Amino acid sequence: MKMMIHVIMGYNEVSIGVAKYLLHRNEVVYITDCKVKGVHKQKDFAFVDRAFVDALDTSLFKVYVYEPPYKRARLLSGEND
Repeated sequence: MKMMIHVIMGYNEVSIGVAKYLLHRNEVVYITDCKVKGVHKQKDFAFVDRAFVDALDTSLFKVYVYEPPYKRARLLSGEND
C-alpha cells in the first residue's frame, strides 16, 4: 500500500483551510509557496517549493494535488504509472 501525500498548490486563506482539515484527519500535507526553497516547517505546516513536488516518487507515494479552487484533488501520476 502506498503512503498518501496531499500537496496544496498555493498559499492563501482557502488553501490553509484545506490543509487544516487534512491535518485534522492525520494526513501528510505539504503547501507549495514560491518564496520557499526546499522544505520549510512552520508551526503546523510544511511549506515546499515546486522542485520538491516534482521529486516525489509516485511509485512509492499516492500524491494528491489540490489546485484552486481546492474543491477536488487530482492524483499525480508518474511516467511509470
